[in-house]
Amino acid sequence: MGATPNLQPALATETDSVNAGPVSTAGNLQLVADRTLLRVKTTVVVGFLASILLSPKLWVSTRFYPLVPVFHWLPRIPLPLDYVCFGILLALLAGVAFAARPRKYTLTFVVLFAIYSLFDQTRWQPWAYQYWLMLIALGCFSCNPGDVIGERDALNICRLIMGCTYFYSGFQKLNTRFFAEGMPWVLGTLHFQIPALHYIVRITPFIEVSIGLCLLSRRFRKIGVVNGIIMHLFILYSFGPLGLNWNSVVWPWNVVMIALILLLFTKTDVTFGDIVWRNRFVYQKVVLVLLGVLPSLSFVGLWPSDLSLCLYTANLTEAQVLMSQKVKDQLPPEVQPYVKNVSGHLVLRTQDWSFGEMNVPPYAEIQSFTTIGKTVCQWVNYSPDVVLSGYEKNTLRGPGKEIRNTCFGTMANVHP
Repeated sequence: MGATPNLQPALATETDSVNAGPVSTAGNLQLVADRTLLRVKTTVVVGFLASILLSPKLWVSTRFYPLVPVFHWLPRIPLPLDYVCFGILLALLAGVAFAARPRKYTLTFVVLFAIYSLFDQTRWQPWAYQYWLMLIALGCFSCNPGDVIGERDALNICRLIMGCTYFYSGFQKLNTRFFAEGMPWVLGTLHFQIPALHYIVRITPFIEVSIGLCLLSRRFRKIGVVNGIIMHLFILYSFGPLGLNWNSVVWPWNVVMIALILLLFTKTDVTFGDIVWRNRFVYQKVVLVLLGVLPSLSFVGLWPSDLSLCLYTANLTEAQVLMSQKVKDQLPPEVQPYVKNVSGHLVLRTQDWSFGEMNVPPYAEIQSFTTIGKTVCQWVNYSPDVVLSGYEKNTLRGPGKEIRNTCFGTMANVHP
């Protein structure tokens, strides 16, 4: 899909060149930018809203799965105030979607969302993080008519977020667990044999990395567009009703990603430098640090996995709660179905519990699982029959450390 000839030079020029152009060209450029920004905003809001509505218990305190606050002294928001806060978030998103000048709604939402997420780190889902960052980018635009450069720069920040997402999501998959478990599990949804399965598994991370790099470049952008759409269609098939029928909260996210690829990376002539560096908004540099630099620290265990675009990497910190039958009987009836008999041991499967109650995976950091263990200990009067068992993620510093804790260990001192 090519760009209109008289638009391409204008998109590639600096502010003074745009201002000096013919009135008709500037008007056409503004019209295209207006439509693109409006469609991107609508797509992001609809996707965000859909995923939030698919995970309602994630956004309230009235649930059994424990909250994982950033600071232990943060209070639990009581009923019905938690539902009031949830409703305010939805109302603000509606304001962003329908207001002619949505900047105040956008900035209010992103601030409230950030504060609200401090009360529970499980809300730091990768899709929520991406949507949140993109809404901030769209909120940078002044909404003043004729501010073509402002619109272009806001959209370029969204393009940078997309490129970094694919780059690090692919890079994070370069681990032995993904090759041995993750990708074969996904490919198992296909109803036919793949002779070259071994090779497909090996090149998958590089394909995803290349999607990010191609989208950022002008020369290879069409390749990135095609491969990105194919990848998301495959994910929708694999995780959808025809495949695993699993993790429905990301179904709308994959649809949104296809739409954003088409909106942001077709009919545009922006360069790699425009997206990655040349931008009048300081926020562009913030995004470059948050998504371009900090995720690299996750490879040595110094930055959270969920904020490092670890999407289906099979290399995450995991832990389960082992218990006796007596302990299981003391659990709330709503939690007992998530206790399974695994190799002769009763195991509270934390991922099953998280998906079952909130429709999202656990926050994949040690403090999340320790808080779960602490909650179980409180329910069963600190029984000696409770053991938190698992492993931290593998990093470049070596294999993940074993997690082994009891109600009489450090879990007894963890703040609820």
